[in-house]
Amino acid sequence: MRIQTLARELALKALYQHDLLQSRPAEELLAFCRQNADPQVAELAWALVSGCMERHEALDEVIRRTAENWELERMATSDRNILRIGVYELLFRPETPPKVAINEAIELAKKYSTENSPTFVNGVLDRIYTTHRDAEPEEPAPSGNPGEAPAPAGRGPSAAVDALLGRVDLHVHSTASDGSVDPADLPVMAARAGLAGFALTDHDSVQGIAAARAAARSTGVEVFAGVELTGYAPAPGGEGEVEVHIAGVFVDEESPALLERLRGFRQERVRRVRAMCGKLEELGLPMDADAVLARADDGAVGRVHLAQEMVARGHCRSLRGAFEDYIGTGGPAYVPKEKLTPSQAVGLVRHAGGCSVLCHPGVTPITDRSIEELADEGLDALEVHYPLHTPQDEKRLLDLARRIGLLVTGGSDFHGEAKPGIHLGQETVSLVELEALRERAAARL
Repeated sequence: MRIQTLARELALKALYQHDLLQSRPAEELLAFCRQNADPQVAELAWALVSGCMERHEALDEVIRRTAENWELERMATSDRNILRIGVYELLFRPETPPKVAINEAIELAKKYSTENSPTFVNGVLDRIYTTHRDAEPEEPAPSGNPGEAPAPAGRGPSAAVDALLGRVDLHVHSTASDGSVDPADLPVMAARAGLAGFALTDHDSVQGIAAARAAARSTGVEVFAGVELTGYAPAPGGEGEVEVHIAGVFVDEESPALLERLRGFRQERVRRVRAMCGKLEELGLPMDADAVLARADDGAVGRVHLAQEMVARGHCRSLRGAFEDYIGTGGPAYVPKEKLTPSQAVGLVRHAGGCSVLCHPGVTPITDRSIEELADEGLDALEVHYPLHTPQDEKRLLDLARRIGLLVTGGSDFHGEAKPGIHLGQETVSLVELEALRERAAARL
């Protein structure tokens, strides 16, 4: 058996003890390696053990982010430490070819873990390697000193971890719909928040994407084309209906079919606002529909703009009050929008080349069975990470996503002043989840 393979097996046994017996001292682990192998194998094994121990926080965070549907602490002890060794070799030992690191980890899983472990280990490490590879420059950086070997390709271990842990907010709104921040101002805000990117998902509009992308060129922040659509479904119990919000990420913002439908939705929004202004007039609350439309500034007008005008005219003390007392669902001035089913919204996103996401399912009155039906109809992902989701919500949704084969996303639902308690980047996912979405969207081209 190869010396390196023996060293990995010995390192796994040492790390297993370290994990199982609650942090054995380094001196004992070093002695264990020396007592159970010849000096060359023991030296290689200790290099892996000590490296994993020194980098354990970064390694565990990468594993947590990548194995999104698995809690690190609930993994089998053998799997957890096989992954630590594999991730350490992928990110911090450039002398080990990535494919060797992955294949050796799979062999460890076959020998020391359960029947399903090799597939699990392969999936996690392959996603990490793919993201790491995509983050590297194509050519090795020069060493700077004549006669020296060139430095390994890539930007170094720290940059590799940063690339894997980069955060993206996949649910953001601007003044192109009902947000208060101009699309061109969002990239700077995102950079200040430490984001690698964000998806602009305005309601029924892709008008802000070009401006956001142009402004992002000087920030290093990536802008992903998105849109948020509203579908209506029967309420659980059969009385009335509920709004089901479907976001599209990686849509083709120049898709003629998408643009035509969005144009119709925006025209419907204007009709709706005028109808609600008429109802408010009948209730003794004078309104000017043109003033409400002006607040949208050529973007997709919505009830938030109407609520803002109501507050400005002194009809309500707050935006929340306007919704609760007048224009919320079932309120005396409420007018429903043109009806689009959630399935139709999913189909529209799909035909525009994007990935469809069920927004904030933890606070939407929708059953797991309805989500399963949407998955059968083409839904791609669940927005698991959301400001109003509890830890219990997230666990339930993670388990559901894993069970029915949906991807996992997260976002803040940032609107600016319209939702003052929510800040950009409040909820995010890593670049690993982002790449899974991007790959699925690319497969449709």
